[in-house]
Amino acid sequence: MEITEPGGPEVVRFAERDEPAPGPGQVTIRVEYAGLNFVDVLARRGVPGYFTGWPFVPGMEVGGTIHALGEGVDTVAAGDRVVAFTVDGTGLADVAVARAGLTVPVPAGLDLAAATTIPLTWATAFGLVRVSHADAGDTVLVTAASGGVGSAIGQLLARQGADRVIGLVRSPAQAATLAAAYAPVTLGDGFVDRALQTAGVPGFDVVLESVGGGVLASVLGGLAVGGRVVSYGAAAGEPDPAPPPVPDLRTQNLTITGFSILNRARKAPPKALSLIQGVLTLTHDGLHIPAPAVVDWAEAIDAHIAQSEGRSRGKTVVRL
Repeated sequence: MEITEPGGPEVVRFAERDEPAPGPGQVTIRVEYAGLNFVDVLARRGVPGYFTGWPFVPGMEVGGTIHALGEGVDTVAAGDRVVAFTVDGTGLADVAVARAGLTVPVPAGLDLAAATTIPLTWATAFGLVRVSHADAGDTVLVTAASGGVGSAIGQLLARQGADRVIGLVRSPAQAATLAAAYAPVTLGDGFVDRALQTAGVPGFDVVLESVGGGVLASVLGGLAVGGRVVSYGAAAGEPDPAPPPVPDLRTQNLTITGFSILNRARKAPPKALSLIQGVLTLTHDGLHIPAPAVVDWAEAIDAHIAQSEGRSRGKTVVRL
């Protein structure tokens, strides 16, 4: 699946290329499943940092078997069943290229389609909950609750014992598909007041925010004393708001921080790997990774477009 240039759905097509060879420290993977993520949409829009050049093969998480090893790779072997965070794309293809340091074996008994959602989707959710310090008794607002990351966040927050978890959605149809941990609130005028009323609190202890623009600006006014905001995306494509003045941060004990698993994986791969391994450890301790929606290869472009238009529900992977 190839994006020819920045643009709308018309720039996405199926194409044929020569099989890639792994470079030093890399592996190639015979892909069985590839995750669809909003980063693929951002790449198609031409947002800097999400593509490596044109034409571009998207896809940043895959599950399959090791096909070939690059020089110096001894952590996996040909034929191993693995998942990988393909940080430079290439995942939506028969054969993907991955860094060996972001490729991990799949434990026996873990369904490969579900495991494919771990390297980017679940690792992001795990990292967000960790850096937000969300804990038992906290009231949490998640501003993009209906997607794959949002669904995973809801499950992890429930596991942490968060007291009240509000999930922001675009429509009642999305609300019907939310993870069980969430109380839904629809985006629109006055959504912060409605969310606080639903939670029954004067302010949120934690906000996990990926819409950006006006939504981020609004939630900054809805924090409790000691509130924490983690900004991990700007899906709306709007300019970021100015942060509160430092005196306000100080007197209200507020924290505003950012999180990008993509830049973490590119600049500090072991830190991203630790998140992937952290999720796998939780699966040994009883965390259930739900089966994603699975679409066949012929439906991959339509599923990508549905995600870009906010019509998808939960997590989708493509079966190759």
